[in-house]
Amino acid sequence: MFNEILQKINIREIIFLSFFVRIASLILYPSKVLPDTYTYLKIGEEIFSGKIIQTPLHMPGYGIWMFLFNFITQNNYGVIIGDIVISCLTVYVIYLLSYEIFKKKEISIISALIFALYPFSIFYSISALSETLFVFLLLLSILMFYRNDFFYGSLLIILSIYIKPTPDIFAPFLILIFSLVIKKYSFKKSIFHLCIYYTLYILLLSPWWFHNWKKYDGFVRINLSGGYHLYSGNNIKNKTGGGIGGIDVDHNWSDVDIKYKGIEFHNKFKKEAYNFIKENPKEFVNLTMIKFLRFWRIYPYTNEYKGTIYKLISTLSYGIILILSILFIFNSKKFLRIISPLLTIIFFTTAIHCITIASIRYRYPIEPILIIFASYTIYKYLKKTKIVR
Repeated sequence: MFNEILQKINIREIIFLSFFVRIASLILYPSKVLPDTYTYLKIGEEIFSGKIIQTPLHMPGYGIWMFLFNFITQNNYGVIIGDIVISCLTVYVIYLLSYEIFKKKEISIISALIFALYPFSIFYSISALSETLFVFLLLLSILMFYRNDFFYGSLLIILSIYIKPTPDIFAPFLILIFSLVIKKYSFKKSIFHLCIYYTLYILLLSPWWFHNWKKYDGFVRINLSGGYHLYSGNNIKNKTGGGIGGIDVDHNWSDVDIKYKGIEFHNKFKKEAYNFIKENPKEFVNLTMIKFLRFWRIYPYTNEYKGTIYKLISTLSYGIILILSILFIFNSKKFLRIISPLLTIIFFTTAIHCITIASIRYRYPIEPILIIFASYTIYKYLKKTKIVR
């Protein structure tokens, strides 16, 4: 019976369900305006008024996205509607991505259905935060790479860097793994694919470099969050792994200083962080472990979301997904090659935040990958118990 249900479920029905659940959640539980939302809103306004972006820590992509949707709808709910649509499209991308890996419609249906009802995907889709758009672009780029389209895969992953800079670190490794391991191209052909990426990289990011040159009177490739977050996560005051918000290194730096003397302070932050690591190796190792546990913890860390209901929702959603995905990874020998790009993303994302600052929010972009892994475990269990054939 369950097998027949899986066969009859249409992806369009899951996408419609996803849209209905998100709209209902928006009506029943209106999201609070979070600090980053104000920052993105300001970025959009600054860009479209021809001004220099003041924040040194954020990329401009989501600010542009937010401004356009809010301008079209003439209210601040425009971007949330846009994010809900993108979240529903992500359901479809996950369906296609799962099929590329396992070639089983049933697993694809399970993956899409879980993400459609996944509490964290619903939360971010109605919160006016950058995660929803970033995840869509990242997953769509991965789908393109699996489909042997290195041009659009590279294009999309560079666009995702405009939302969050994390892929800037692992994108070249990802392309080489897709080319050499997944598609089994020659080294020469793989270098050609890397050249496609860097050509698009230069073309697409050059307007941002021009903006940064005008702002800082020097070359800044991405933004100045690297030094800020490295120091925030590696200093004597940080005991939780979540950072201290870039509190002054020498106790007399203001936000204005950081904005207008950005490169100088960026380098100072990095220097202070490196000095801390060099002088306190044991504390650094301890902090790294704390960050690792914080990054992968079951429920949110902040007091606002520590209530019983939040712990229960997190445990019954992410907690179960985490366990099932781990079971898949340790029993995935025959899929190891095909999932190697996804494992690469998980590794780099985890490592980056173990070195800088950790939060379950920073983990969210890899949770759709865990859902795909967990879906295989669910399918195998259903098949073993003969619930599906």
